[in-house]
Amino acid sequence: MTATAPRRTPASRDGGNGPQPSGSPVLTYYLLAAATALLVVVGLAVVLSSTSSDALRRTGDNPYSLFLFQVLALGVGVVALVFGSRMPLGFWKKLAFPLLLTSIGLLLVVVAVGEASGGNRNWIRIGPATFQPSELAKLALALFLGVALAVGREQLTTLRGALVPGGIAAITVLALVLIGRDMGTAIVICLMVAAAYWVAGLPLRWFAAAGGVAVVGAIVLLNEGTSRGSRIDAWLNPETCDPQGACMQTLHGTWALASGGLWGLGPGMSREKWGYLPVADSDFIFSIIGEEYGLVGTLLMLVAFGMLIVAVNRLVTRHSDPFVQISAAAIGAWIVGQACINIAVVVGLAPVTGVPLPLVSSGGSSLMVSLAAIGVLMAYARREPGAQEAFAARPSVIKRSFAVVARGRRG
Repeated sequence: MTATAPRRTPASRDGGNGPQPSGSPVLTYYLLAAATALLVVVGLAVVLSSTSSDALRRTGDNPYSLFLFQVLALGVGVVALVFGSRMPLGFWKKLAFPLLLTSIGLLLVVVAVGEASGGNRNWIRIGPATFQPSELAKLALALFLGVALAVGREQLTTLRGALVPGGIAAITVLALVLIGRDMGTAIVICLMVAAAYWVAGLPLRWFAAAGGVAVVGAIVLLNEGTSRGSRIDAWLNPETCDPQGACMQTLHGTWALASGGLWGLGPGMSREKWGYLPVADSDFIFSIIGEEYGLVGTLLMLVAFGMLIVAVNRLVTRHSDPFVQISAAAIGAWIVGQACINIAVVVGLAPVTGVPLPLVSSGGSSLMVSLAAIGVLMAYARREPGAQEAFAARPSVIKRSFAVVARGRRG
C-alpha cells in the first residue's frame, strides 16, 4: 500500500499549516459589533428619511408609518442577534438541517401562493406585513453547508462527494428562488455556495466546471425575461436609454450621489426621495446616503463592510472548527457580496438587480435575518482560540458600572 498525502485544511489553501491565532482574541467579536451598529444606525436614519415621503402620500399625516415596521423588525433582529451570539456551536450545528427544511417548505409556499412584486414572486403575506423566505434560506443554507462540507470535505474530489448532500441542498434552494424569478437573490446564493466550497477545499477544476454551467444558465435566464434584457441593455447603452423608463433608477441614483458632494445635503434633506428615485429606501438607499451624508457617509459604509470582511477572514483563518470556517465564509459572502452588488448597481458598475443593502436598506425580512446571521458570527467569535478566557478575565459593563458607583459613594 502507498501512503496518500494528507489533505490540506480549509484555511490553508495558501500553503500554511492551518489556523494561526495572532492578535487580540476578542477583536473579531468587537469588529462585528461595531460594524453592525454603524450600519444599522445609519440605515435607520436613512430609512426614516427615504420612507417619510411615501408614508405621507399613503396616510396624509403620518411620516413614520413605514419606518415603524423597520423599527419592529430591528427589535426582532436584535433579539435574534443577542440570543444567537450566546448559543454554543453545537446548537447551530443541530439547527442547520431543521432550518433548511423549514426554509425549503416556505419557499414552496411562495411558489404556490406567494405574492409578486416587480416581476418577482418572493413574499408570503402575514397580516399587514410580508416575509421573504429566501432570506431565511440564505442563513439555513450557510449553516447546512458548514455541517455537510465539514463532515464530507475529504470526498470533495468526486462528483458524488461534491453534490451529496451540500450540492443537492444548494441546487434545491437555488431552483426554488429562480422559480420566483429572483435572479438577484440567486446570484447572492451562488456567491455563498462558492465561498463555502472554496474554504472546504473543493478542487479548482470543479469551480471551472460550475462556472461554465453558471454562465450558460445566466444566458438562458437573461434571454427568458424581457425586464432582465432591458436592464442589461440600459446598462450597456445608457446614452440611448429612456431616462423616464429603464434608466430612471440609475440616472437619478447617480444624480443623488453627485448632489451630495463631500459632506452631503444633511440628514433628511434628500431631494430624490420625493418620488424621483424609485425604491429609494431599499435597492438605491446607498444613493440617499451619498446625497444626505456625502462622500464621507458612503466611505463610512464601505469601512463598515470592510470591518466585516476582516472579521470573517479572522474566523476562517483563526478558528479550528471547519464548520465555523465554512459557514462563516458563506455568511460573509452573503452579506458583503450582496453589499458589493448593491453598491455596484448604484454607481453604475452593474445592471439593476434588485437586491437590498444588508443591514441598511428598508425591509424587515432582510434586516431580521441579517442580524440573526451576525449573531451566528458573533457566537463563532466568542469561541475563537483564547476568546472565552479573555472575556472571562474582563468584568462586564454592568459590574464595572457598579464598581464605579460604589467607589464614588465611598469617596
